[in-house]
Amino acid sequence: MNLKKHLMICICLLFMGFSFSILSKDLTISGEDLSSNNIEKNEELEKLKIEYEELQARRREEDIIEKNRVQSVSYLRENVTVISEITEEEMKEVLINTTGSKTMVHLAGAFVECEKKYGVNAFFMAGIVALESGFATSRRAIEDNNLTGYEVYSDSSEGRLFSSHQESVLHTARHLSNNYLKEDAIYYKGLSVDSIQLNYCPDEGEDKRWEEKVDYLARNFLHTYDNLFRSSKS
Repeated sequence: MNLKKHLMICICLLFMGFSFSILSKDLTISGEDLSSNNIEKNEELEKLKIEYEELQARRREEDIIEKNRVQSVSYLRENVTVISEITEEEMKEVLINTTGSKTMVHLAGAFVECEKKYGVNAFFMAGIVALESGFATSRRAIEDNNLTGYEVYSDSSEGRLFSSHQESVLHTARHLSNNYLKEDAIYYKGLSVDSIQLNYCPDEGEDKRWEEKVDYLARNFLHTYDNLFRSSKS
């Protein structure tokens, strides 16, 4: 049973106990003494009051924890292993309210799972998908379920075929975690977007500015989060 339901039950029971106490006094005055049950009822009422106060304290504590989580949601260009701790519902709202991103709403859970399973920031992953697949609308996204440019080394590359969009996102996050973001990994250059770019999307003599574009998109998602959840709760 969740805390809110538990609180409501306690409130109802307290109200019933209070009503019974008033009724008992009225009956005693009218000559029908129910004092034999009063002691037990009062003890139950006191227990309910104590439980209610404890639940209220827990509720206040949880509210503080949640407020702190919302305030700490983040994305860092310098370190994409610093997870945002955004929730799936919040990510859905961010994607719905960021220009051009509604086509990625179905990926909200996958972005959050990237953090939980592989420790890769959700905003960063959303930035990669937005850039590499045109917000999940590119030909490769539609035909191959490839949202991240995985194994796409040139315009003529076939790239990896995935069974679903979600698989593409999670596979890429695992690839980044195992091969880019560990000090002994084959492609490790650091934990920043710029370090990942060196091997994930090398410029090959042309300034594609992959790292700047991904960073811009990720920061834009975070800006939407600020407007939706932090401005109203500050």
